[in-house]
Amino acid sequence: MNQTELERPVGLSGPRTGGHEDGDPESGAPDNSRGPGRGRRVRIDVEQLSKIGPVIVVGRHGKPALSRKIFLDAAGYEDWWEQYDAGGLAEGQRAPSRLTRVVAACKHVIASPLRRAVETARSAAPGRELEINDLFVEAPLPPPLFPTFIRLRPRSWGAVARLSWWLGFHREFESREEAEARAELAAGHLIAAAEQHGSVALLAHGWFNRMIRTVLLRRGFVCLRNGGDWHWSFRVYVRGR
Repeated sequence: MNQTELERPVGLSGPRTGGHEDGDPESGAPDNSRGPGRGRRVRIDVEQLSKIGPVIVVGRHGKPALSRKIFLDAAGYEDWWEQYDAGGLAEGQRAPSRLTRVVAACKHVIASPLRRAVETARSAAPGRELEINDLFVEAPLPPPLFPTFIRLRPRSWGAVARLSWWLGFHREFESREEAEARAELAAGHLIAAAEQHGSVALLAHGWFNRMIRTVLLRRGFVCLRNGGDWHWSFRVYVRGR
């Protein structure tokens, strides 16, 4: 049997308007919502748990290769983000054992089509067949068109762009409302896959994962493990009783 050690109880808060760029701790305060039982551990057998009800694991990609140690104007940040989406992970990384163990226990593995997510999935689930699905790409981060003399680091642009996008300034990109509708579809897809296979793992992106989280909680799932939004982090959901 595949076993992994999960923390519980955990916090059940959803996305926050001041959240991280792509769920990135470098762009805001880290998500420490692990609840009053932080540090308490229980042994959970994912295969056994899936016999009781569907299990959903939602993880974030590893650390990307693209440098953040630069200052950019708004147009420069938009170009930087395109490179970020096209790029992969920084060299010398491998999925942590706690992630590979829980993904190995899942019967189906899904990844966002973006390179950093696919490389993460291949590291966390070596040799496994992957479902690559556009539903799970990150919500966009169009920067507000500030004057060119305003130059910020990517982490700061990420926070500014996410807040601007959350408030409705999406320009020609996917809006918050459209992303929320996509999150509904994405959560439904995960639930259907978990019901079909017993368990499913998704490797995708910080902010959109948090949007999916809100839908899963509303649909009656509970979070047994809240690993936050750091690179290689993951959360585990089961249907509440």
